[in-house]
Amino acid sequence: MAADHRVSEIAASRPRLRRDLRTHYQDYRGSHTYVIEDTGRGRFFQLGLPEYQFVQSFDGHTTFAEALARSAATQGADALTEAQADQLLRWLVDNELLESGSGSQGQRHLDHHREKDARRPRNLLSKVFFFKIPLGCPDRLISLSEKRLGWVFALPGFLLWVALVGFTATRAAPHWDRFLSGAGQVIAPEGWIYLAAGYALLKVFHEFAHGLATRRFGGAVPEWGVQMLAFVTPLAYVDASASTRFPSKWQRILVSAAGMYVESALACLCLLGWISTGPGVWNSTLHGAVIAATLVTVLFNLNPLMRFDGYYILCDLLGIPNLGTKGQQWLVWFGKRYLLGMKELELPQSARLHPVAVPLYGVLAAIWRVLVWIGITVIVSLLFKGAGLFLALLSIVAAVGTLLYKLVRFLFKPGSGPSLSRAVPRLATLVVLVASALFLIRVNPTGKALAVVEYEDETRVRAGLKALVTEVAVKDGDTVSEGDLIARLSNPDEESARDQLALELAAARVRARSYYQAGDLAAHQAEQEIIRGLETKLAEGDRYLAGLEVVAPVAGRIIGRHLDSLPGRWVVPGEEIVIVAGGKGKEWVLSIRQEDIEAVAGMVGREIRVRLRGRPGEWAGILDRIESRATTAIPHPALVSVNGGPLPLLAQADAAGERENELATQAGGQRGRPGNFSGLELPETLQELAVPRFLARARVIDSGEGEDWLAGEWGYVRFGGVESARLGSWIHGEIRRYLREKLDHAKKASSQGI
Repeated sequence: MAADHRVSEIAASRPRLRRDLRTHYQDYRGSHTYVIEDTGRGRFFQLGLPEYQFVQSFDGHTTFAEALARSAATQGADALTEAQADQLLRWLVDNELLESGSGSQGQRHLDHHREKDARRPRNLLSKVFFFKIPLGCPDRLISLSEKRLGWVFALPGFLLWVALVGFTATRAAPHWDRFLSGAGQVIAPEGWIYLAAGYALLKVFHEFAHGLATRRFGGAVPEWGVQMLAFVTPLAYVDASASTRFPSKWQRILVSAAGMYVESALACLCLLGWISTGPGVWNSTLHGAVIAATLVTVLFNLNPLMRFDGYYILCDLLGIPNLGTKGQQWLVWFGKRYLLGMKELELPQSARLHPVAVPLYGVLAAIWRVLVWIGITVIVSLLFKGAGLFLALLSIVAAVGTLLYKLVRFLFKPGSGPSLSRAVPRLATLVVLVASALFLIRVNPTGKALAVVEYEDETRVRAGLKALVTEVAVKDGDTVSEGDLIARLSNPDEESARDQLALELAAARVRARSYYQAGDLAAHQAEQEIIRGLETKLAEGDRYLAGLEVVAPVAGRIIGRHLDSLPGRWVVPGEEIVIVAGGKGKEWVLSIRQEDIEAVAGMVGREIRVRLRGRPGEWAGILDRIESRATTAIPHPALVSVNGGPLPLLAQADAAGERENELATQAGGQRGRPGNFSGLELPETLQELAVPRFLARARVIDSGEGEDWLAGEWGYVRFGGVESARLGSWIHGEIRRYLREKLDHAKKASSQGI
């Protein structure tokens, strides 16, 4: 029988580990593991005890067969099989952990790996959307800083952090409603500049904290820099990978959490600064910094589904290193096993050891990556006019094309590919199931109609003059009678002018009396004319200043958000102070998309269902009327983006937009501008919707429902009698509509030279 020269050559090879590699021991959930540090490339690899003892025999003198025999003698049942040992050797070669001169077979493997790597297609889109700008080695700076700031990660620093968080929570509690109400303005497009400025500065401290913690426990920080996301979002980074070799998992966790730890302390300081400052640029910047240090940190840094801080903390807590890679391996195994029919594949060892954590993480991380990719694609499509849309479409085509190319290449791969007789029927079945779902599943095409709660009979109390609010005598929810005091205002200039008129009138009367006593009738008559003019002006001033006492025009219930913030603030003529709601109940103001109007135009007088956010169940109503034309008038301030709603605004309305507001006001009858309510300050003529929408009104069927509803609560409408659409047709129509809108917007911007 002829000898297998390939097998015999591997068995006779004498591999040698690179001499610049360093090994570090770690304890993961009671199991012995070793970390191999590639100091030349700054990479780390983790091995179990059997694998580590096997590769430790690679000294350039011991043959592969001798190392395998030694492993069998020392490890017993845990010893590597010949196939596992061969796979481990190939893995060492692929990662260039062996010296290149350690045997012809190893050199042949290494040459093959380099040729394969050179032929591997590069993901150009990833380099475009995500690219790093290194800024050098900060190790010396961080080392010097650690000597002065290292105590931050010791017990004194932690106690100070706890005290700061507790003190900030106590101070911020009374201002929580004001903070939330202003968050919409910060997150809105006009507040992005402050949010981006605070975010960029916070991330510098965040990454510097990672470097300090790494240095404190003996690790080096060889690089830092900036990573750009979608061209516009700078993400600072530091290379804290040296923490991988730390023997204590709590040290590794502290390094991972160091950025969030420092960032939360800075958020507390910014929040205290926000409380202490009045409205202005500085106040808005601090507000944005707090949001960036909390909301953004939770979504990204603390999120374990992304390869950021939360991911590494989770890996150390679970004792499952490289959890993301193992989850991907399980997904690949699942796809090959069940979609391609490769039944001979064995379950990955990591999934056998962790049958719940690894598959669950793999599925959740894959879903999150798809959502993030979709989000980034949408963001890119909104940027750079038509170029952003082109890049977004290119990324979609590239992603789908790459997936199909890899699948076809794997299906027809000679030797190790799947059996076509098993793979093709399974893939065809999957395609049929997806196509059937797109064809058979029906959806309601009007799911984006919005509804907001409003009182049927609302009387808006507005300021009659420019004045300073000195006192507010009511609270939100109070019941008042007609004539009850609501607020006291003050205008020192007008009051001083009125007092000056009174003095001039008194002086004129004295002069007129003296002229009469002296018999100078001509002068007396002239002074009488002056007196009558002063009396007229004084009466007008008294009527004007009567508005300094704001009283309830009718009996009802007070609706006013954040009334406690009014004292000390100036109001202008016509500015709304509160709403007095009568007892006729509540109704819904509806906002309907233009593309949905044909489907719901015949629904007047028929039943609708409304689901309010944060409340379980649905409520029935009757659609009373739909306005005859779409308008950019704001249907209700609670629905617009600056107040946390879903409807985007234009920054400035033109004359046509103001005319539409006027038309909408006329359509709303005596209630004034549709759906406006107190507490959300929105200039009525300076803002309008980005896209026109139809306004409608509906009444609640059961008048006893909704007693605890608040004006401004909003949710979604379901039109029960609307003909549903097939899922595939609906998706196709939505994509076409989105692309058409973006192309039209790009053409309009180009024609205007923006």
